[in-house]
Amino acid sequence: MSSEREVEFLKLQEERLSALEKRKAERKEANQSSEQLNEFLKVFYSLKSETETELEKLGKLTSDAEKKSHLNSAQTKVNCLQDLLNDALSYLPAYDLRKSQDAVTTIHENIARVQQVILPKKKFAFGKKKNAAANINVTEKKANSDNKFSKYTGDVIYENKSNETLNIPKNEIHKKDVLLKNLTNCTVNLKSTMGTLHCTNCTNCTFFVGPISGSLFLESCNESVYHVTCQQARIHTTHAATFYIHVTSKAIVEDCKGLKFGIRDQFYEGYEDDVAEAGLGETNNWDDVDDFNWLSKDPSPNWSTV
Repeated sequence: MSSEREVEFLKLQEERLSALEKRKAERKEANQSSEQLNEFLKVFYSLKSETETELEKLGKLTSDAEKKSHLNSAQTKVNCLQDLLNDALSYLPAYDLRKSQDAVTTIHENIARVQQVILPKKKFAFGKKKNAAANINVTEKKANSDNKFSKYTGDVIYENKSNETLNIPKNEIHKKDVLLKNLTNCTVNLKSTMGTLHCTNCTNCTFFVGPISGSLFLESCNESVYHVTCQQARIHTTHAATFYIHVTSKAIVEDCKGLKFGIRDQFYEGYEDDVAEAGLGETNNWDDVDDFNWLSKDPSPNWSTV
């Protein structure tokens, strides 16, 4: 064999070995990812089942103390579910991520609904009459919506207002689930710890929001600005909105365009105490956003940083 042929032969052998090693590494990585995914799904759905069983037990209890204990247990478990999901974001396929996140959201909503039925709180709604001191009149209402979060009612409801500044008293929203609906050209101040915040059909509004121990849910909140701190953010069918946000898990967007994300830089007196009360840490994933409509590895065109 000539020297040239020997060199060519050795080169081909080296390329074959390199390709073989690459395929082996890819198979190993795929197997590891598959094992990791299977382990996540096993633990996640086992804990999900435990949480749902906890909620089912509530209907058979008579003692308020027992009901509160089981509700707290269910809430702790769903928080663990969210933590599991947050830790798995880097390797979960889009389908499993969406399905798991929807499961967590459903349980959050079921807990709120069960709490309203078994341990009801006094509900408030923002009425049409104005109070001379605060321009707020609270009356009992039920929220009806045809949108994605239509089953949600909330403990506190403010709706159908235009061109107003809403300074909502802390004692009305403290640790409660709040629904804001059909607001236009409003400035909304929510300077307190809350459980969850739902905003539906709010246009050209500015929101200054205290720490949310659970989730921020938005739909059809166009051309608005949010200064918000939360554990989780889910944003749907929203266009041209800006978020100055502190979020401890990834924000999730779906059917959105023209969103901007920046670091929260406006606060209020007592904010740090509220953050501690909400149990939110220093981790801030303000620029780590999952777009369910953009599965490519390239950056999504539907959001950008400020």
